[in-house]
Amino acid sequence: MKNNSSGLPKFAIMFANTAFVVGLVFSVFVVILYVYRLAYPAGGPYPDSVMASVYKYYFKMILVGGIFATLFGLVLTINNKIRVGLSLSLVTAGIAVYGFETYEVFRIQDSQRAIAARQMGVPYDTRTKVQVIKDLNDSGIKAYPNPGAILHKRSNGLNATDGWIQSFGGISNITTIFVQNESGHYPIVETDEHGFINPEGLYENKVDVVLTGDSFTEGYSVRSNETISAVLRNEGFNAINLGRGGNGPFRELAVVKEYAEPLKAKVVLWLYFTNDFDDLRTEMTSPSYTLFFRKYLNEDDFSQNLILRQGEIDSLLINYVQGEMEKEREGERTRIINLLQLTKFRSRIHLTPTLTLAPANTPVPKYIFKRILQKSKQIISKWGGKMYFVYLPEYGRYSTGIEDINREFVMRTATELDIPIIDIHKEVFDSHPDPLHLFPFRLRGHYTAEGYRLVAEVIGNKLKADGIIPTNSVN
Repeated sequence: MKNNSSGLPKFAIMFANTAFVVGLVFSVFVVILYVYRLAYPAGGPYPDSVMASVYKYYFKMILVGGIFATLFGLVLTINNKIRVGLSLSLVTAGIAVYGFETYEVFRIQDSQRAIAARQMGVPYDTRTKVQVIKDLNDSGIKAYPNPGAILHKRSNGLNATDGWIQSFGGISNITTIFVQNESGHYPIVETDEHGFINPEGLYENKVDVVLTGDSFTEGYSVRSNETISAVLRNEGFNAINLGRGGNGPFRELAVVKEYAEPLKAKVVLWLYFTNDFDDLRTEMTSPSYTLFFRKYLNEDDFSQNLILRQGEIDSLLINYVQGEMEKEREGERTRIINLLQLTKFRSRIHLTPTLTLAPANTPVPKYIFKRILQKSKQIISKWGGKMYFVYLPEYGRYSTGIEDINREFVMRTATELDIPIIDIHKEVFDSHPDPLHLFPFRLRGHYTAEGYRLVAEVIGNKLKADGIIPTNSVN
């Protein structure tokens, strides 16, 4: 049946009207949703510097929704013939966009590491970390994810009944995994009495060495018997690893106060890595800065007494990771929601909020870094301990030859504070015939087991040369 005025089939006109009415309703919904989000932001809580970007994104989405709602409304008033033609273009574009989104959401893509492993003939575990945890639990091993510092970067920490707790260890006495598969497998590790990656019982004896740092200190990419602290223990030192992935200088200072001070170790190794200034900026813009981090720096007696509160911390962390695991189990539903929201497509056209916690143009707070080192040395010296500054270099130094922009400053700062320096760049990597060999698959990331071993051997030799006698020395 033809339309009398345009000569078009009625179903074509109905199709066009339906397409643009749906577009109009959807656009209005987008406007209403993001007006609501202005009052009740999704996600977070975020620092003020991030919220500025989030609000900018919300306003952008309101503008985009408003423009499309206006256009769809105007199209409904124009000539039927033109409207039908535009509707076909609209539907074709929609099919193309959602086709792209479906492909991006559901495709399985080999990682660069998986490809490198295949080329080298090395087995590579293609499971996700969630699948690994599930398989461990299915096999009868009670395992939990390893909640690192990222848990607390957008919040005040753990919400306990009597106030917030900013924890620096993990769940105690559990099986867990490192979150990154860099060497072809997810290292399965055990935590100690305070949630750090150590054998149990080390706290009961005289402690020779405590290590504070980030994921390199914790030992990402290798098994627990291949970390820096494990190699030091093999050399006779009673070494306790207090490193955690995602730590920055403020968290490392807090670890010295909360755990190293009660242990009164002979030596504290402060392991610096080249992203520490990025982490410091993040810490200074996090909600925890005022509540916790600034107090560790400015108040001599401030402490959360975390070493005595592990039961409370365990309970809160277990509740948190179980909630996160439940979210992961709903992954299929999440993928469908992401598909409907065109998450991948919007990312490609930069129509997403910037959630970087510390803007890249934020000035590097070098004076704060110096104060943190100075404060740490002060705490350590009070119990008669000795602090060492260990410089850990990154992959880019050897793949591109570009030097860490903060290297000169941190080395000069440690020297000015009279903190002995162990320069791993100079002692291990620069003198190695093939430094990229010390990174898994020769790709950016953490060190190989051999790399960690060489780092630990240099540290151990330096300590012995300075008269630090290992408690368990056989000599």
